[in-house]
Amino acid sequence: MKLKKLAVATALAISIVPVMAQDFEGTSIEDRISATNNGNEDSIKIGRQNVSLFQQSMDIKDYKEARNNLLWLKKNAPFAINGIYTQGPLMYYFLISDPNETDKAKKLQYFNEMMELFDLRLKNLDALNSFSKIKNTKGDVLSVKAEYYNWTAPQVEGSGYTLNKSYANFSEAIKMVNEQGGREITGSFLQTFFAVSDAMYKAAPNALREQYLQDYLDSKDACETMLMMAKEAQQIGDTARARKLLETYDIPLAAIEQQFSQSGAADSTQLAAIYTKKFDAYKDDLAKLNSSLVIMQQNDLDETEIYYRYAEAAYALQPTFISAIGLAQKSQKEGDLGKMLEYYNKALELCTTDARRGAICLNICNGLTKSKQYIGALKYAEMAIGYNPDYTGKAYMKMANINALLGQFNEALEYCDKASDADITVSGSASRLKEQIRKAQANKSANDKAQKEYNDFLKRKKAEEDFWSGGKK
Repeated sequence: MKLKKLAVATALAISIVPVMAQDFEGTSIEDRISATNNGNEDSIKIGRQNVSLFQQSMDIKDYKEARNNLLWLKKNAPFAINGIYTQGPLMYYFLISDPNETDKAKKLQYFNEMMELFDLRLKNLDALNSFSKIKNTKGDVLSVKAEYYNWTAPQVEGSGYTLNKSYANFSEAIKMVNEQGGREITGSFLQTFFAVSDAMYKAAPNALREQYLQDYLDSKDACETMLMMAKEAQQIGDTARARKLLETYDIPLAAIEQQFSQSGAADSTQLAAIYTKKFDAYKDDLAKLNSSLVIMQQNDLDETEIYYRYAEAAYALQPTFISAIGLAQKSQKEGDLGKMLEYYNKALELCTTDARRGAICLNICNGLTKSKQYIGALKYAEMAIGYNPDYTGKAYMKMANINALLGQFNEALEYCDKASDADITVSGSASRLKEQIRKAQANKSANDKAQKEYNDFLKRKKAEEDFWSGGKK
């Protein structure tokens, strides 16, 4: 399952039920109520009242009354307003979550009605799109349905909730967005999806580790893709959109990374064992080899023998920058710096654009940093900027991290600030890194003070020993 097209925002959904594909462009509410009531004036009047009362009830949070109005509209005027479908699920969420509602059968009824409402929206999607300012795709609707199922089904006895069903809902939505396009998938969706994946993994870690690792990489990649859109918005002067995208995706990205780091899924010993077992099955499949190399790179296995075996096998099938970097790291570990540079340069050659070469330079920087080749790592971070100035912020983040590893904390903090100034998409990460650097700096300062006090003690002790050994009193 891939999330790499989550930011695409173009195609409209394919009609699901052609007979419902009415065209209501330019129509009024009365026209749309009339379409399902044969122009009956009384029905139009009642329908208009129900629309008004539904909206008023939602405004004052009288969800039970809003439900009465919605049920009439759903049955008699399903094209009246989009709010039936956009506000309806929220109404049901509050009805189900109401702590004063103790009737289990009533909660199940609310849940079933909410799921039916999503199905009706999918059925009527083309007709609803015909008069809506915002055009929705099937993927958009399924994304919202997946979230509401995950939020409400566990609270409802008899809903049939399972983690597998929740995960399947998210997967179906992602597939539809990838295939048909859609509006932006929100950061909350990605965060919730990964939380479900995390729960699945914890329930069966041995069976689902590889799926979980891929979900992590895909969710992380999707958030980072949307943060790149924030940068593009900033570059054209749309600071409001840039800030909104940053707020929408930076915090979920941090939450996803934290949840993954706490999962233990990246245990190097277990991962190495998994990929060792899979090598014979993967060795003739370039896509699986390269995908495995990326996962191993992301999880600190790029200095292991199994990583090198995958790189050699992938490079033999068809050289790519991914496998070339793997062979460069193997050469570095073996002490053959000439071969290392040869493969790193090959990785750059295998890219057809400077934009891609900039990204490869950052990958090379990562590999050299892990190998403690800090001077070389800094060089490739600078090269990344030279190839593609759009990577300036990310390159400065690499430089900040390297300087922190070298104990040059003030320089590291300066690079964090430079990264934030250069690229809004890394501003959140830069702030978090600054906090870590300051803690390390404080610890070093405390250690230096303790070491000085200890050294002073040793000097005093030596002086006293010298004094008494000389017979002086």
